[in-house]
Amino acid sequence: MSWRDVAYKNVHDASRSRTVWIVSGLLAVLFVGYALVHGFLGEASFAAFAVGIENIVGLVLPALGILLGYRSISDDREDGSLLLALSFPHSRGDLIVGTLVGRAVVLVVPTVATLAVAGVVGAVQYGTDGILWYPWFLFATALYGMAFVGVGVGLSMSTTSDRRITFGAVGGYLLLAVLWRGLVSFAIGFIHRFDPSIGMPDWGLLLQLIGPAEAYSRLVHAGFDVGGVDQYVGVSVPPYVDWWGALLVLVAWIAVPVALGFRRFRAADL
Repeated sequence: MSWRDVAYKNVHDASRSRTVWIVSGLLAVLFVGYALVHGFLGEASFAAFAVGIENIVGLVLPALGILLGYRSISDDREDGSLLLALSFPHSRGDLIVGTLVGRAVVLVVPTVATLAVAGVVGAVQYGTDGILWYPWFLFATALYGMAFVGVGVGLSMSTTSDRRITFGAVGGYLLLAVLWRGLVSFAIGFIHRFDPSIGMPDWGLLLQLIGPAEAYSRLVHAGFDVGGVDQYVGVSVPPYVDWWGALLVLVAWIAVPVALGFRRFRAADL
């Protein structure tokens, strides 16, 4: 057996779960519903619709990604099924990679599918100017969702304590999806009080971009080139705040939490 078998099992189990189908239906209602009402909430253009729905995705997808991943390993350790799984000819690494890929597929496929339907509705409602960038938006969304699955799976490997896992999941969501940009802005503003000559330093731009929500927003805005995309523009802007920097940040959020969690999991007694 290989990581592909583990991934297939995760996807197969999810396909039989009523909860997953209910969540997929709710995503369809949420995204398509927004496509229908966007014209009452903002500019009636396709680019503005894409950025508006990105704001919704930015809050909803992290919660779903963490929920899919944060107990993926710890529950199997508690009920003993992890030992049974490892009795088959695959390694702990295969188990983790398969779990990550399988859980990511469970999240990304219904999300991208429902967003694609919402995009069609948006194009009918608001025109097709900018629609060629919509696949880029879907790609960025897939990476964003995978990043939070990675955070959840990494957390699930790091401890067997229910309290720590729960607090870590809630804290991770609040920090990475909600509070990151505000905390960085507060830090810059605090420093600015002591030295008004300080503008936005390069390290402040880097700290902003390191947040997965900010990196995701940067990718979407870079594609559609609408409000907010010029936040980094300046005569001395460091090169790493370009779209490729945001892309690397999301890839890192997929890989690094899993790698850190696996470091503890590899040496743990099961």
